Amino acid sequence: MQRLLIIQATLVLVAILATIYYLGVEHAAASLFGGCLAMANSVLLYRKLDSASSMAKDNPNAGMMTLYAGIIQRFIFVLGMFAVGMGLLKLNPIAVVGTFGLAQIAYMIFGARQQH
Repeated sequence: MQRLLIIQATLVLVAILATIYYLGVEHAAASLFGGCLAMANSVLLYRKLDSASSMAKDNPNAGMMTLYAGIIQRFIFVLGMFAVGMGLLKLNPIAVVGTFGLAQIAYMIFGARQQH
């Protein structure tokens, strides 16, 4: 988990620097918001996976239901935070969603590294 967060933090930093370069310093907060949202999403996923795997030992169906509940929970969380960031705080949507997406790519990087 720590490695994943380090990879995500590195990608978020790269996205913040790119946002400052292309959009200006005033949009760096939007990029930081999207990156923090992605990292919070990772922590929520990790906690649900840990909970579901320990639950699946005794009751596989309960483990699956925990995973499904976690998916719905994270989807609502991300959607709500996008609404707060872009709607309420008026952050730049491109910076928020772009950094969020870039930080989510860390899952692919992390997964590929674990397979080797």
